[in-house]
Amino acid sequence: MERSHPFTMVGQVRNRFFGPQTSLIVVSVVVGCLASLGAVALKQGVHFLSEAVQGITHSEGRRAFVLLFPMVGLLIVAAITKFVLGGNLGAGLPSLVRDVRMRDGRVAKHKMWSQIVTSAITEGMGGSAGLEPPIAATGGAFGSTLAQMFRFGRAERILLLASGAGAGVGAIFNAPIAGTIFALEILLAKNALALVVPMLISSAAATLVSSLIYSGQPFVLITNSWNAASMPWYVLLALVAAFLSVYVIRTYRWTAHFASTRFRNPFVKAAVGGLLLGILIFFFPPLYGEGYDSVELLLQGRAAELARYAPIVLALGPWNIVLLTLALTLFKVLAVSFTVHSGGNGGMFGPSLFIGGMLGFTLAHALNLSGYIEVNEVNFTVVGMAAMLSGTIHVPLTAIFLIAEITGGYALFVPLMIVASISYLVSRYMEPISVYGTPPPVVVNEERRP
Repeated sequence: MERSHPFTMVGQVRNRFFGPQTSLIVVSVVVGCLASLGAVALKQGVHFLSEAVQGITHSEGRRAFVLLFPMVGLLIVAAITKFVLGGNLGAGLPSLVRDVRMRDGRVAKHKMWSQIVTSAITEGMGGSAGLEPPIAATGGAFGSTLAQMFRFGRAERILLLASGAGAGVGAIFNAPIAGTIFALEILLAKNALALVVPMLISSAAATLVSSLIYSGQPFVLITNSWNAASMPWYVLLALVAAFLSVYVIRTYRWTAHFASTRFRNPFVKAAVGGLLLGILIFFFPPLYGEGYDSVELLLQGRAAELARYAPIVLALGPWNIVLLTLALTLFKVLAVSFTVHSGGNGGMFGPSLFIGGMLGFTLAHALNLSGYIEVNEVNFTVVGMAAMLSGTIHVPLTAIFLIAEITGGYALFVPLMIVASISYLVSRYMEPISVYGTPPPVVVNEERRP
């Protein structure tokens, strides 16, 4: 008598005692919990390594060590990729999209741990990239593996993959709505943005006009800090962010092509890229890691502390900080490119927030220094983050809800909607494909017409 495969028996038990819908919900809860544990492990691993490395590089007389640590981190990741993973790390959101489109939602099982380990080493040792793609891949791997274990079909397998990816992003930001929308925009939706963006602009325009004519509303907001008179400057921010997004996309792609064609040996590539990254971090210390701590300094009104460990400080008076944040805005994409295209594990999601925050602050601070107009620098920093995330990765809905959730800036919803939409539309007009170079997403259950 032929013995049943254990996974087949699990599937039979699932169908008999739980039913398809209930079992899907139960498994999705498990996937979410596992993705959350993965996010915590990743953040703790990065924090531990960063504390150890910066304890050395921030010591007197040891600043030069910052030239070496990023290289060491990339070499370790290159060794893991070559000797443990057979040369295929499978990092980044494009890999996850391919798993949906070409592999029917089947993700390599090693991604349940390899993404956490390699990204923690990359970022903790000084890599300048985001943690969101690795944790999205980890959550997606959990969802795909459990779906196969419990014998779900293709549609449910893709849904659980996307659920795990969204749960990972939601957990790392503590932003569940943004995590859900991220999974929908990147992995599941089809042609949704073409319909939603015009509605966003229409709704935001209506709210803007209403706020200029009539300030009454059914409920009084606790926070209502944006000024409708500043809207022209928000539009300017959106346009600048769109053009900057094109610069980011093209620079990121060019460095990827250059690295893949000029360096065949992964260890040579890691060494060269790590050294270039170390040089950038030496002169611009805020480029170390994701850079969220630097954005936090802007939000707290402590921008001058960005130059704390800089070896060179120019004597430009109050314009010093503008020049520094502008340099960080332009050089962050180079730091990310050296990290990712040299074999490190990370992405452009977090760096887009960094670039946007620096851009928004730079514009607002320059306007305030000019004496022509007074604008809220914190608001521009926050809205700039959404503008760049929308323009570089082409996820306007994720950008809006993520920034609103993580900053508590729901009172900024109108400028967030307008700026994210304009940045997305202008950027996509000039560069139809996002920084990740991914094709349009797919629908899980699409009805086929005869």
